[in-house]
Amino acid sequence: MEVALLIVVGLAIAGAIAYFNYYAAKKRREEFATFAAQQGFTYQEENHGLAGQWGGEPFQTGDHRRVRNVLTGAVQGRQMVAFDYSYQTHSTDSKGRRRTTTHKYGVVVLQLPGPLPHLEVTHEGIFGGAVANAFGFADLQFESDQFNRAFRVKADDERFGHAVIHPRMMELLLARGEIGWRVEGNSLVGWDKGPHSPPEVMNRLHLLEQVVSQVPPYVWRDYAGVDPREG
Repeated sequence: MEVALLIVVGLAIAGAIAYFNYYAAKKRREEFATFAAQQGFTYQEENHGLAGQWGGEPFQTGDHRRVRNVLTGAVQGRQMVAFDYSYQTHSTDSKGRRRTTTHKYGVVVLQLPGPLPHLEVTHEGIFGGAVANAFGFADLQFESDQFNRAFRVKADDERFGHAVIHPRMMELLLARGEIGWRVEGNSLVGWDKGPHSPPEVMNRLHLLEQVVSQVPPYVWRDYAGVDPREG
């Protein structure tokens, strides 16, 4: 009887968890669909193909990669996409039991006026550094000790990195550099662990837009061959 009771209780708990997860996901879909309509964005429940469009954190690791609650549209005239991203990793304990961990992120991407060299800015000591080191990107140092202690900057072109991370950019990031971000071709990719809310999506997109606006005009001319002020 005790075994049967434990089974019944276990099934009841599993059912309650499954229902809670279903209800939470449904509520989140509705929240983002409403937000998209208010902002003039397009909403998709899922588009897993986006998982393969960018490299580096948090992409190209783990399996069962999923992209959900996708928002597309424009911010200050720049095309953007924002979405929930997740992937799974697996481990086995000493008794051979397999454990699956789901890693969740909020991702926002802003289209750049032209392609630029790779540059990645993350918080010092958090995810991203080891991966970047493995690809040989230099860890840049700047005159501001406060900035060096707070952020880790990786670039495949040191001159480009110092041109972009100038004093005013450092001030911006020290004031509100709450997410990691990366220049990848003509994309500016921002990400952070955990799900993002609609207000956070807008805050992060505005941060990326500020980052773009702080890139000096000569950088666009020298590296991308464009002048973002035209048009």
